[in-house]
Amino acid sequence: MKFIKPIILLFIFSFSFAQQQYGLEIVKELTSPKYDGRGYVNNGHNRAAKFIADKFSEYGLKPIKDDYYQYFNINVNTFPAEVQLTMNGKTLKVGEDFIVDANSGSSVGDFIPFYIKNKDDLFKLEYSNKSDREHYIAIIEAPTTKNIDTVALFREMKYFCANLVPVLWVTDAKFTWTVGKTEFDNPIFEVKTEFAKDISGKVKINVRNEFKKDLRTQNVIGKIEGKHKNKTIVISAHYDHLGRMGTDAYFPGANDNASGVAMLIYLAKHYSEKKPPCNIVFMSFGAEEVGIVGSKYYVNHPLFPLKDIRFLINLDILGTGEEGITVVNGAVYKKQFKKLSKLNVKKGYLEKVKVRGKAANSDHYFFSESGVPSIFIYTMGGISFYHDIFDKGETLPLNEFDDLAKLLADFILKL
Repeated sequence: MKFIKPIILLFIFSFSFAQQQYGLEIVKELTSPKYDGRGYVNNGHNRAAKFIADKFSEYGLKPIKDDYYQYFNINVNTFPAEVQLTMNGKTLKVGEDFIVDANSGSSVGDFIPFYIKNKDDLFKLEYSNKSDREHYIAIIEAPTTKNIDTVALFREMKYFCANLVPVLWVTDAKFTWTVGKTEFDNPIFEVKTEFAKDISGKVKINVRNEFKKDLRTQNVIGKIEGKHKNKTIVISAHYDHLGRMGTDAYFPGANDNASGVAMLIYLAKHYSEKKPPCNIVFMSFGAEEVGIVGSKYYVNHPLFPLKDIRFLINLDILGTGEEGITVVNGAVYKKQFKKLSKLNVKKGYLEKVKVRGKAANSDHYFFSESGVPSIFIYTMGGISFYHDIFDKGETLPLNEFDDLAKLLADFILKL
């Protein structure tokens, strides 16, 4: 009898490890180079969507309509070709030493530095001889002050200059990329200060963008029927990320949001093996990084009435959890938040369940604005790589994956 307790503990540990290991395998897959950052170069977004649809099929999820896909179109700026920046005879590493603004246009050649420190310099550039100006690259040092007006002024100068010439924005701020939705006349490079000191000679640049209009992408949606077919819970997580910056750099997007997709797929697997208390619809949205476009499209073109959704749980950035989770809209849907928080305290799953108010920062937003009770959960603590090339699968711990999975399953029962 004395061996029973250790055996039970070993079983529980092994089961928890299996959950975490499953999540890590999904993250490793989605962050691998073959998906090109799940963006819009080399059809990375389509391959990621197919991977999720294949998982839905494997676990027996039913499509709402003819198949798992809901298509829509977006406009997006991409960088499929080589992106290069050379200064003082040194070719810099894209993603590490510099990035190119997501809305950059194309430009190739050797350019003479033209320093912009104030409005007078800006006027000189604007009214310079056009034949001379086409050989310039504007050098602007990002302000170190936190004064809102000064920061706004320099930002305006940066974008104004991009209509005239290529721009070198010198900064020591963390590189944080996004997805471009428009196209400047010229490129903007963000470069670390150490590489832009005492520029001698010309600056060599090579960037060619490709602006894609009406590019077709998709949401991926599947359903598991539950015991009570008149009630529906939605689990959502966006699968898209930032994609590729040229041939040498891609953005893996492990925490944002391969981690959320891993949880969504794990829960789909879980409920395929154990019939849920009600219908559960799994929605993996595209184009979240383009401005939560996929979920907005779904709300405007629902595949079943929005009023039939009892509750929506959106999962975005679930890679850590040492400090617990934050629940966006928890202050809006107080009754449901209280249930979630009480369950966590009772079972001792996570360090903290922190409440937050309304925020238009993920795919829950347009559902909530349309009257669907919705929350957005993200983890706190641990590594902080975000929208950069270092958000990799191999460094993402998913250390609270199993506890969060159990908490979500308990919460769904209470709903």
